[in-house]
Amino acid sequence: MKNINEITEKEAQKIKFILTDIDGTLTTDGLISAETYAMLWRLHEAGFIVIPVTGRTAGWASVAITDWPVDAIIVESGSVVYYLENGSRKEFVHPSVPKDRYSVHEKIRETALAKNPKIKVSIDQYSRFNDFAFNYAEDEDDKLTFEEAKEVLEAVKSIGAKGNISSIHVNTWFGDYDKLPMSLLYLKEHYGIDDPKDCVIYFGDAANDEEMFAYFPMACGVANLIKYADYMEHLPSYITTFEGGKGFCEAADILLTAKQNKIAEKYGLSK
Repeated sequence: MKNINEITEKEAQKIKFILTDIDGTLTTDGLISAETYAMLWRLHEAGFIVIPVTGRTAGWASVAITDWPVDAIIVESGSVVYYLENGSRKEFVHPSVPKDRYSVHEKIRETALAKNPKIKVSIDQYSRFNDFAFNYAEDEDDKLTFEEAKEVLEAVKSIGAKGNISSIHVNTWFGDYDKLPMSLLYLKEHYGIDDPKDCVIYFGDAANDEEMFAYFPMACGVANLIKYADYMEHLPSYITTFEGGKGFCEAADILLTAKQNKIAEKYGLSK
């Protein structure tokens, strides 16, 4: 991985879409700082299309889409997208989400608890659309090791479910989607982009971002990704100097500068 400061201005100027994880990427110690939230506004006002891609819940995103300076929010590891159209809230559901999704949640819960009776269902499960999530690192009282989280995920996969591990949750579901398939589908359906590799940068911090890192040439991890590197086959091309939201802001500043320089060149202005 190269430091994000090594990205060339030519590469940075191609970026139109900023896709980003939330927990551990925009947040620091569980919170989004004033600096990071202000940076989201700066990116939005500069014309970047900003789309968080997260394991967080549909219930949360259906509200946040009206409050955050973003163009869409892909939630529950690709289950559903929320966006605004002419001021109205819209949703785009992945076509593989099963109609009987709630009936399989009990199978997932039983399988996970049989593997590790200590694991707790995520406190926000009540507001999830399709995903069934377990906490392993969000709350100190429920903390498990990453290895224990992997064992639970493998047990759930053995009954035909899919899933991944974020920096805080074990996310599981039935359906042929994940962060990458839904991101590509939404970019094609909503923006008409068939090959977004040259115009997208993706920011992440954990093992559940690996597929995104492998696909997007200009993917970037925030520095706290390092603690998961030994568990991953595919790492991003770039990494920030700083962790969490501070690392995101570090990279975002580079993108904003590159865009300002491009505008200056176009109109013959001094940089």
